[in-house]
Amino acid sequence: MTWALALPKASLENPAARHVLLCLANYAGSDGRGAFPSALTLSSDTGLSERTVRSKLDELEALGLIKEGNQAIAAAYIDRRDRRPTVYDLQLSRGANAAPRIKRGANDSTGCSSEQNGVHLTTERGAAAAPNTSLNHQVTEEQQREIAEVIAEQDRKALELVDARQRFAMFATWEPAENALADQLAIAGLPADSVTSERIAGFKGFYVAKPSTVESAGGWCFRLMSWIKRERVLAAGNAVGVEPAAEGNWAAKGVVL
Repeated sequence: MTWALALPKASLENPAARHVLLCLANYAGSDGRGAFPSALTLSSDTGLSERTVRSKLDELEALGLIKEGNQAIAAAYIDRRDRRPTVYDLQLSRGANAAPRIKRGANDSTGCSSEQNGVHLTTERGAAAAPNTSLNHQVTEEQQREIAEVIAEQDRKALELVDARQRFAMFATWEPAENALADQLAIAGLPADSVTSERIAGFKGFYVAKPSTVESAGGWCFRLMSWIKRERVLAAGNAVGVEPAAEGNWAAKGVVL
């Protein structure tokens, strides 16, 4: 970040682009490499829109102040390719101020004139202090972990949406999704206590033996409601053919629950 702060105005006149560069530099390592904040993160840091952030990153790249770096760095944190932000390296050699001049002349203790060739270990007054790169690097690693956690959470939510639509065969450890079960109970007009562990066990035992039957999570809850309706009717002594009665008597078929 120190490099970005010291960048002359002539090297980067656009204030929005400078703001994006300053925030991007905060995510880079001590050597200026490996910065990969997302456009959303930079938008939050700068107050600019994501579209403006992307535009300014392109502008910075065109000016030669940043370039795409090793994309494997982001891949190490984020598995999904479509979720990985671009890794950038800061071009620290571009736009930097000239190094402070060293005074000519030997140490006073030698008695040599300052006009003679010698070594003087002090720099001119007013020279900028060296950046504390270790501090910047520590902050960068912490922020990169936060970014990885946020993106991982976004991936998890996206996968949950996919899983809700995924069709699968019944399995022994299946448990009905709470939201889908509550919806189906309300639609069927059944009380919550009608869903007992015994009825779920019987339901699973029947369909585990029928691996060709596949449903989504919501579809299985719908079938479970039909099963419970049938069980309630049978318990009342009226054998009404509600699904899976059309399939035949499952107990007579020797299905072990």
